[in-house]
Amino acid sequence: MEALSRVDWLTLILGIILGIPVAYVIGILAHMHAPRFVRYLESRKLLKTHKTRQQALLIYSRVKAFHDGTRDRYAFYIVLAIGSVVSAILGSMLLLIIFTQNRDLPIPVEYGVILILATLAFLIAALSAIAIYNTARQIERFDDYKAEVEARWGPIDQENS
Repeated sequence: MEALSRVDWLTLILGIILGIPVAYVIGILAHMHAPRFVRYLESRKLLKTHKTRQQALLIYSRVKAFHDGTRDRYAFYIVLAIGSVVSAILGSMLLLIIFTQNRDLPIPVEYGVILILATLAFLIAALSAIAIYNTARQIERFDDYKAEVEARWGPIDQENS
């Protein structure tokens, strides 16, 4: 019993001896590097905002070209539709492979990769179909879409001219 209390006191004293200087050094380093770290985080936020804005302007310029008739929107729709159909067929084929090889409903682990690939194929098919719908809606309601983009990102026509 006495050895147990001696070890506890020894651990406590060793923790105090090592803990106070380490905490002091960490406090100094944190105080010195906090402004630099905050600037880094702010620059990352600004970079991400700039990148998001560039992507939004890229989509806007594509929709504007479709609206103005300088680009063919039907070719864009056909590419997306083909991607959607091929992805849906691939996902269905992978599910068919899983369920013809294994009739049990708890799918074995060996088929996990195929199931993940089938899920990704269906996700790509759905996203392609959604992209067709969103592009068509943005073209049909171009003035409202332009107002939404300008409300979020500011005036855009002078940049894309």
